[in-house]
Amino acid sequence: MKARNRLILMVMVALFALLIGSIVAMAQDEDAMAEADAMIRAFDAEMMPEGWALPDSIGHVTNYLVHEWYQNETKAEAATAEKYGIEFSINDANLDLQASLAAVDDYVAQDVGALVFTPVDEAASSPAIRRVARDRAVVCEGTGVVGCATLVAISDYTAGFQVGVWAGEYALENFDGEARALDIGLPALTSTVARSDGFADGLHSVLPEGEIVQSVDGAGSKDVAVQVSADALTANPDVNIIFGINDDSALGGLQSYIAAGLDTDNLLVVGFGCEGIACKDALQEGGPYKVSAAMFPEYQGLLLINAAVAVFNGVEPPPQIYAPSMPITLDNLFDYYTPEEDGTYTAMLDVISEIEIDIVEPPMEE
Repeated sequence: MKARNRLILMVMVALFALLIGSIVAMAQDEDAMAEADAMIRAFDAEMMPEGWALPDSIGHVTNYLVHEWYQNETKAEAATAEKYGIEFSINDANLDLQASLAAVDDYVAQDVGALVFTPVDEAASSPAIRRVARDRAVVCEGTGVVGCATLVAISDYTAGFQVGVWAGEYALENFDGEARALDIGLPALTSTVARSDGFADGLHSVLPEGEIVQSVDGAGSKDVAVQVSADALTANPDVNIIFGINDDSALGGLQSYIAAGLDTDNLLVVGFGCEGIACKDALQEGGPYKVSAAMFPEYQGLLLINAAVAVFNGVEPPPQIYAPSMPITLDNLFDYYTPEEDGTYTAMLDVISEIEIDIVEPPMEE
């Protein structure tokens, strides 16, 4: 009996030691990832860590370069790469999966130093990305793909939650607490689903009785959003909030609302991204478009190049490098953007980099 008890005690001590070892290892991993995250944000090519080198080239496979978001983000990537003396190029898939995968192979054939990848289809892209990532740096943008060293993106759920809270508070003050929202979503991507989920949860955190009266697939396109929201507004003319997973979706919904002859004085439009001129101009018009979840593509472009350089040099980054986001309105627009005489806006990168990132986690599924 004593021998048996001694054996049990030894096993328990061993298990306890393993548990402590695992906890210590996890803490060390978290510390290392936090250090890598800070290094990427603060990277300066003129003061690189000893032993580091810059890749000769970085290529970005985009999924839809027609969109103003990608135009502004890749413009920032190009400017950052040029500053570092890195050749930068873009290969756009135009929402074509096979073109996206072919673009990856083209960059491999060119022996590009590092790859930035924005998927057309997350799951279908994973085998190619895992293969390529075996011998080169691959960083995902916007939406994660298994195989990427890290994902540079906002917390889509957090950004959606923030503007949902803003919408709920607006409805309390202006609509007697009544909220009947039309969600113009994009169910094909987990990132955009998280935006819609976050918005609904944020709205309900303020107004538990608030309704998402209908969710439609706007495909991230203004033209499609106009079509699908027209049908939704015919069935639900009492909608008083329109949420879009990007600004094109929100603006398309607003266009349909106006075309239906509905009263915009009884409407709040909530956008997402605020990457372009249309959003910033709309915020200043005094109409129903009053808030958007700003994503600051100019700053994300910088983070993408920094992350690609770090991974190229063997750094193991955290699974996601969170970019800042926040509800942007007329009241704070010019805290982050300077209007130019030609009608464009210049991002204040130093100010944007100081935005506090406070992640809101989605509720656990039952």
